[in-house]
Amino acid sequence: MSTPATIIDLLDAVRIRAASLAEAKQRYAAELAPDFNLVDHLRNNEVALSRYLGLLLDTKGVHGQGELFLRGLLQRLGQPGFQPQDLLRVELEQRTHSGRFLDIYLEFRGGVIGIENKPWAADQDKQLEDYARFLQLSARGGQWLLVYACNWDPSEASLSEDQRKALEQTGNFLRLDFLRIAEWLDDSACHTRAPKVRLFVEALSAYVRQQVNGESDVSEAEQIKAVILQKPEHLEAALKVAQSIEQVKAQLLAEFKRSLENALAAHSLGLAWEDQPLSSGLACAGFGVKLHKAHQLQLRFEFGAARLNALVWGICRDNAKIELNQTDAEIVAAAMDSAFGPGTKSLLAWPWIPNAVIRASVLHDNERNWATAAEPWLSMQDHSEQGFVKRIVQLALKTQQALAGAHDAMCLRER
Repeated sequence: MSTPATIIDLLDAVRIRAASLAEAKQRYAAELAPDFNLVDHLRNNEVALSRYLGLLLDTKGVHGQGELFLRGLLQRLGQPGFQPQDLLRVELEQRTHSGRFLDIYLEFRGGVIGIENKPWAADQDKQLEDYARFLQLSARGGQWLLVYACNWDPSEASLSEDQRKALEQTGNFLRLDFLRIAEWLDDSACHTRAPKVRLFVEALSAYVRQQVNGESDVSEAEQIKAVILQKPEHLEAALKVAQSIEQVKAQLLAEFKRSLENALAAHSLGLAWEDQPLSSGLACAGFGVKLHKAHQLQLRFEFGAARLNALVWGICRDNAKIELNQTDAEIVAAAMDSAFGPGTKSLLAWPWIPNAVIRASVLHDNERNWATAAEPWLSMQDHSEQGFVKRIVQLALKTQQALAGAHDAMCLRER
């Protein structure tokens, strides 16, 4: 049976091995740059990711690899009715009949495929229902398929479970998770002939694995695994630690909530906290700051993926029942753009979301995935100006000031 001493021995061994790996990375950084990823330094929001995927799927694209990427994706979709040679065009942000924008639209001879890319953001009301109707009409009696690129099932508000199951049975709807997307990119990279294109595809796959799926550094994971398997008592101790880690996280989360609530209250700001979704680690769980009690919009922090991964922030409605009109959305977005810089607009749910650079100024990339990274949990306990609590309060005060002239729009009053 493992003892506290054995557990301490294991943790020390893991710490030493991880420190050694970090030292080796630093020593050979000039030659290998192990932590450098090309996509991290390009545009890397949801819109940019759609653009990269759309670029690869275009058989006449500048990547010069012809049908390689599209063929590989179609094989994973299990759609023999669609053939790469029948592709007519690829469109990004294809406008639907109702005025929405479908991320990637592929038109073939005899059918259409629409891909809705959701690495982090939540669905909008009736969004997938609308896309399905649009694709069916666009197909003109031919084949059509709606691909939902996401690590979790769509919300009931976007597409009801009964509708989804019916579309799945007829072969018109498919959820494609980002694990399979990363595998598709990896396989395609192996057959990519142009070195600079292969480099980009490999970087894109690594970005998806780390920033969307929340996967840890492979080399570090291998080192930790080696330590655990080194001794039987290490394995037993590791299992004991694993059993306790969720309780540790629950305690840290409760302490974070209490500290944040008190810090916000000192500035007459309110905390909106989703206890059950957060404690369960549900996708789209989050917390927010009420800048004014009359507002129906809030500064929100939301996890785009399950297990508290893919954290984003922006201005969001208080709940899914609230309808945001275009005028109010534009007023709010313009005020935030003026204070923070240009962001992304999503009328029905998020009037404003920061781009990757603005997001990282408040929420560091290594703090976005709470399932495996230590940084966010350490930041919760950091009571300095660099800690989570102080940074969120400062962001809330800056946002409150930015939106001072948009009070009516934040309240969604009739005009």
